[in-house]
Amino acid sequence: MRLFSALEISDEVREEISVWWSSACLYLPADQWRDVRKINWHLTLAFYGDICGDDLDDLGEALADVAADTSPLLLRTDGCGVFPRADRPRVFWVGAGMHGEETGAGRPLRYLARCCRQAGHVTLRKHTAKSEPFRGHITLARAAPDASPLEVFFWQALPEIPVLTWRVDSLNLYASQLKSQGPIYRLVEAFEFKGK
Repeated sequence: MRLFSALEISDEVREEISVWWSSACLYLPADQWRDVRKINWHLTLAFYGDICGDDLDDLGEALADVAADTSPLLLRTDGCGVFPRADRPRVFWVGAGMHGEETGAGRPLRYLARCCRQAGHVTLRKHTAKSEPFRGHITLARAAPDASPLEVFFWQALPEIPVLTWRVDSLNLYASQLKSQGPIYRLVEAFEFKGK
């Protein structure tokens, strides 16, 4: 199974982002971008790749330990952008960070992502962290390989993303099954946050 750890987006926030996205996506060239189905929206913490058997059990135990030391999180939307760069866009995202933090992903969220990646390093004996620093985000669309750069007028015309907050009480482990119409995600296990 191709596995990753992630945080869930609340139904209310998912719906509000969907309303915003229905007007924002009109500014993207439709022939160059494909929407991610909103049922698949989540905040990825670490990607582990193909795992089965004892490695899956070991990873589950490591993530349970991470969740046991983590308090519930209050998250908020935090702007929008593209990866890797505006002149070479591949992913359009809405940022997600800690509510009450003034910058980026927020220390507890970055720390949680680091712990989830470390769980992969230790239990799977392979490197699961990307070279880029963690940036909490929800992927809304993916670009075609030949997508045009997003010009300044796009960013000027884009409606402002509303500030939305939601509480997260668990760390989730998902399996990803790749299909021609896009991936299908299945919850493998949820690990309740038990920290104080």
